[in-house]
Amino acid sequence: MTKPLIVPPEKLTLEASDWLARELQKALATKQRVSLALSGGNTPRPAYRALAEHTLPWERVDVYFVDERFVPPDHADSNYKLVKESLLTPLKLSDAQVFRMQGEREDRDDAAADYAKTLPERLDVVLIGVGEDGHTASLFPGHPALSERTARVLAVKQTSKPPPWRMTLTFPVLQGAGAVLGLVAGEGKRDAMRRVLQGDMQLPASHVTNTQWMLDPAAYG
Repeated sequence: MTKPLIVPPEKLTLEASDWLARELQKALATKQRVSLALSGGNTPRPAYRALAEHTLPWERVDVYFVDERFVPPDHADSNYKLVKESLLTPLKLSDAQVFRMQGEREDRDDAAADYAKTLPERLDVVLIGVGEDGHTASLFPGHPALSERTARVLAVKQTSKPPPWRMTLTFPVLQGAGAVLGLVAGEGKRDAMRRVLQGDMQLPASHVTNTQWMLDPAAYG
């Protein structure tokens, strides 16, 4: 596992946005179009705002999502809504560049299967987080989705954190990505991150072994 980056809280936003921009530039140097898959949450929100300030050929970047709640796209819990407000709208990206998970659909399994069809063979740059229980994306401890090795996207139900139904990328997609940043902040994540960094495979986040973890001191402990 790559050594974690411990960043002062006042610099975490800038360091995360710079990391994402550098990895996008690396990918853009080798191919015409690149993919960026993003997560929701309060920790990455300011990093997305900072990322929008970077000068990149954004017209060559396609945006995907790591996971989503089964809610409409204008719902307060929607990851798409968060990313749209903090990154997509400031950059004025075209709709053709944004591949959102359709959380408003009633047939959740079909929605997941359809989203899998939109994914590139390999995601270039991915941002994930970690919950206090060690989950990442919407892959929760003890859930059958942890053992999925064929489907690239799943509709999953979990009971630890509302809303219960989610759509998520699976481990094969995350583990096969070109560059993965794990952005984590706050004392509440300290115990989970200690176990992840020790390689405790009972925690879902430990399975994304290609992750570059970036933590504030409170999360690192």
